[in-house]
Amino acid sequence: MMLSSLLSLNLLLACSNQSSGAGDKPASESSAATVTSFSPKSTVAPAEKDAGIASQFPKSILSDSISLDSVSETLSTRAEADLEDGKILMISGNREERGHLIASSVLGAEGDQTFQSNYKIVYRQGNNDNVLLELPAFLYVQPTDEILPFDKVSFKEADIYLLTPQYRTGHGLEAYVFAVNIQNRDVFPIEIRKGEKTSNTLLYTELEKKPFNQNEQLVVYPPIGAGTPEKDAKEIHYKLDLGKKQFIAE
Repeated sequence: MMLSSLLSLNLLLACSNQSSGAGDKPASESSAATVTSFSPKSTVAPAEKDAGIASQFPKSILSDSISLDSVSETLSTRAEADLEDGKILMISGNREERGHLIASSVLGAEGDQTFQSNYKIVYRQGNNDNVLLELPAFLYVQPTDEILPFDKVSFKEADIYLLTPQYRTGHGLEAYVFAVNIQNRDVFPIEIRKGEKTSNTLLYTELEKKPFNQNEQLVVYPPIGAGTPEKDAKEIHYKLDLGKKQFIAE
């Protein structure tokens, strides 16, 4: 009886030690905002393949349409904008999974390349990186692996840079927006405010012009679907408020 009790006690202690060790993770060194991005909705279980490479990221609506080709543990630059005194970059995390679509959908054509990682958007000056935005487990599709450009829209007070990683969705594109203050060269992300709602991304149509400056306002054509009300189909004018770090709909 005593031996049985001792064995049970040892088993409990061993389980307790394993659980405690699994939860010890280093604290994040970045205080940048973490954004829930457009990346197709995920569940808690990682995606699995019958053969070949298995994804270590949560399963998404695209998982069954992706064939993984490679995994890299080298940091990669996926988007870049040159500034007067630095760069804005989108860089991968310690693990980046690359694959291709095995079937066409609204998110891309068969054969298009897929990219998934814990991406960061940083402002780089020399060897120093200032993290502007974090995109955990972010998945996007592009026809090629070319470094993506930022779209630049200039205003009197700031230069605006828009990054749209996902090249099509069937319902509108999402851009991450950043400002470079012309006076003090400060670089920071911009929120989008429409009424009482605030978003970390700017939504615009795939079919019309890209967002542009008209009389110091950002003009945006919204996505339009079959059931879109007429009032929601009109172009939207946003005023830049650098103090609040927002584009505010007029």
